[in-house]
Amino acid sequence: MSETLIFPLVILLFLVFIFIMPSVLYAAVRKIADPVPWWLPLLLAAGVFFVSGGILLSNLIEKENVLAGTLVMFSLILLLTTLAVITPYLWLGKKTGIARPWLSFTCLSFFAVALLFYSTMGHAYEGMPLPLFGHALPLTGWILDGLSMIFNLQEIVYSPANSIVHSLLLIFGHYLQALIMAAAYFGFMSMQPALDNE
Repeated sequence: MSETLIFPLVILLFLVFIFIMPSVLYAAVRKIADPVPWWLPLLLAAGVFFVSGGILLSNLIEKENVLAGTLVMFSLILLLTTLAVITPYLWLGKKTGIARPWLSFTCLSFFAVALLFYSTMGHAYEGMPLPLFGHALPLTGWILDGLSMIFNLQEIVYSPANSIVHSLLLIFGHYLQALIMAAAYFGFMSMQPALDNE
């Protein structure tokens, strides 16, 4: 495949994970267990996170297969984003009063993907330390930056030699901010009084 196809394919992936995958994943998780136990979406997210970490640690993405590697990593990150969007609804369920959750999933997925776009716009210069998380992750970056400073892990986290640690924390931070955003939305909706249809 040509490397000129990478941008259209990533855009296609984003559209699929905004409009189609949240509803499909919601239905699939409900097929596994209904009612869904609180730990199941977190277990699925941990599995996807460990698969993406294994891909990064094993150096499967090299110069020869950069297109396939980029598409696989974006797919895994978008799958984590989708899990983060549907997880709070699986926890709160009927309390939200939302009859058609796929509409909310689409809206929340759009905002989560917009945050993913925002997080990929950072820059790092060769030989310089990797950028702080606060620049790429507006909701959770300060937490990751603060923890790395409290535990004195700046050399490990921000060193270009350990870019895998930085990448994994960036993926986890993106998942966490999408989860917080969806939990805030569905939590707010669950506090609203029920509407009478009379």
